[in-house]
Amino acid sequence: MRATNRKDTSTREFLVATELIRHVQNVPRRTFLLSSFLVLVLACSFGCAPSSSPGDDKQSESAANELPEITDETIRQAINNAYIRQIPEENGAADPINWNFDDSEPKKFTVVEKQVEGERATIIIDIKTQSAPGSRSPKYLAGQIRTKWELQTGWALRKWEIVETENVSMKYRNLPKPPGQNSNR
Repeated sequence: MRATNRKDTSTREFLVATELIRHVQNVPRRTFLLSSFLVLVLACSFGCAPSSSPGDDKQSESAANELPEITDETIRQAINNAYIRQIPEENGAADPINWNFDDSEPKKFTVVEKQVEGERATIIIDIKTQSAPGSRSPKYLAGQIRTKWELQTGWALRKWEIVETENVSMKYRNLPKPPGQNSNR
């Protein structure tokens, strides 16, 4: 209760002081409101923080240094929109293609190798996928890709993201077109 009363008192004193300053200086309302807001934010950042004990510093330090794990679910979400260049046809008869993974495609994958070094990681994935249902030129792709990851840190969220992909052994195969599809489109 004491801390609450103390905050209320500090807030009232701040409001009275800023009102007096406004009358004394006779500044425009917009300038006054902006400067009051900034002062209030600074005051709250110092006065509203919880008190810490010596043991809390060690816990918060270790939590800040702890890296989130790259799970299968993280990979499943991040692989969508990953782009791979120069995927050869499995028989070598057709030109290589580029592939952009889409969340509507069925995918099966296994992690072959995972190396995490600080805020960077390299993961080799054995993946099987095919074009989304209803695709005009359906393809099946299978093989290994190397993904390079970086830990992206925002205001309150730390998230692993793929920054580079490379084809290791992935190849594609053309699938027959679905029946009843117009080839003139």
